[in-house]
Amino acid sequence: MGRLRVAFGLLVVIVGTVWLRGGADALHSGGRWALTLLPYVFLGLGLLLLLRAAVPRGLLAAPLVLILGGALWAVHDMGYLGGGAAAKAWPGLTVLLGVVIVLGSVPASAADGNEGSLRRYRSVVLPVRPELSRSVGSSGPLRRIAVASYLGDVRLSLADVPFSSAGSASEVLELDVTVLFGSVAIELDHRCAVVKGNVANALAVHFADQVRVYATTEIYLDEALPDWPRRIQLSVIGVGGSVAIRSR
Repeated sequence: MGRLRVAFGLLVVIVGTVWLRGGADALHSGGRWALTLLPYVFLGLGLLLLLRAAVPRGLLAAPLVLILGGALWAVHDMGYLGGGAAAKAWPGLTVLLGVVIVLGSVPASAADGNEGSLRRYRSVVLPVRPELSRSVGSSGPLRRIAVASYLGDVRLSLADVPFSSAGSASEVLELDVTVLFGSVAIELDHRCAVVKGNVANALAVHFADQVRVYATTEIYLDEALPDWPRRIQLSVIGVGGSVAIRSR
């Protein structure tokens, strides 16, 4: 079952419960409260994206704790953490946290169908770090990977991952990336080149200097195949965010 379907089902259950217990008035009141809270949610997500862009990975915990602690202190001093406001705010924040956790990642397990030659990974706010080199070995080479980052952060290392055969001397992997103000970083090995597919609509696609990039498959086959027998067929769509390709 997809994460979005689970989240939508939870939302319908919550709306139905509020409607059943409080009637239409409670439903209208909850909707007005949600609209009041929405600007602060946008501000929080924007702050998280700025921190992630400015602070090195692994050092985000301390700034986030300080910001969250200061915000809670300020809200408490303004009197919003006591009485009726808190009684409505904390359950809503708990529901929001649950939805974020549900949408946060797609586990790479057989039970979720994320095995074999096709893999899908999605990050919604929370970071995703799949261990492809460990999970691919017994299931054969990969043919296609679909990655989506919605205000999230995905890191993929393809250096030790086998690709599907494209002939006696070459391997190919189709990599489809979707970004919505998120970030995706791909690490390749030194024998892997990149063939650009549909990347015209994504402005922030960065290739490291040591990555060999070709405009078409024909140019790659004519110029690079003997020295770079592995290739990524890259397609990127989305708004905002960034996609970074580097080689080790």
